[in-house]
Amino acid sequence: MKRRQFLFAAASGAALAGAAHASVVDKFGDKIRPVDTMNHVEGWDHGTVKPLVLKGREIGVGRPKMIAPTTAKDVKGLIENVRTFAGMKELDMIEVRLDYLGKLEPAAYGKAAADAKAAAGDKIVLVTLRNGTDGGGFVADDAFYEKANAAIVEMGRPDVIDFELFRNADMIRRLVKQAHAAGTKVIISDHEFKFMPDEAELIRRLLLEEEFGADILKLAVMAHTVEDALTIMSATAKVRRYYSNKPMLTMAMGKWGVLTRITGEAFGSDLTFASVGGKASAPGQIPAEDCEAVLRILHEAMNPGA
Repeated sequence: MKRRQFLFAAASGAALAGAAHASVVDKFGDKIRPVDTMNHVEGWDHGTVKPLVLKGREIGVGRPKMIAPTTAKDVKGLIENVRTFAGMKELDMIEVRLDYLGKLEPAAYGKAAADAKAAAGDKIVLVTLRNGTDGGGFVADDAFYEKANAAIVEMGRPDVIDFELFRNADMIRRLVKQAHAAGTKVIISDHEFKFMPDEAELIRRLLLEEEFGADILKLAVMAHTVEDALTIMSATAKVRRYYSNKPMLTMAMGKWGVLTRITGEAFGSDLTFASVGGKASAPGQIPAEDCEAVLRILHEAMNPGA
């Protein structure tokens, strides 16, 4: 037998042996992808999310829920933003971006958060004090960040609050504990504007957020190519399928990331950001009306007759 024929025969035999083995295996490890998909054993079928119910909305069920961020730079404008968003039926959640107000006393953030929640009607209120290193309005050290967020929780009692992953770990644990004690759900987030981490690192970061006690896991990374967008979509899908039942909010920013903002129902992202009035808080956000229409069309196509 010629060398090439021999190698081909050996490879074919190994493949057949593997397939034969897989066809009789009726149980796989929780984190292992089976070779033979006809088994439909645990670990292969699509992962399920434990929905988070807030103000009558189930995050993790159906189409991704839509968030609009405020972009006002003073409290009066912020409350006007919130009132406008409260009247938009296509929105589910309002992100109150307090960092756009500049560096204020912690109590001022707490009052602004409380006023925003009062103006939000039936919309879910997410409050974010984004650090400058993660795309926010200014850079805050850990001591200020903790005091400000503690005041937001105590005075504002938002439905959800966003904490950043890569800060002092003990501080984040304290803030998560305080938020949960107040009945506030927690997003733990991570942002990369310069590069796309590889898939394994994206998965690691999402699972680290869960370890810190997040109720919603969040990643926002910059896509410089279509492959970058596919990387975060794949990482999200694998976390959903194998590792976590927590709702997720993942996206790639920029031109190549637009697809990730509207197809989350397919790969496991349960929320998405949209812009209102042409004012976006991150590159690639789609106008709310257009975003809602695309999300609805995709949902109906994926769930015919539902």
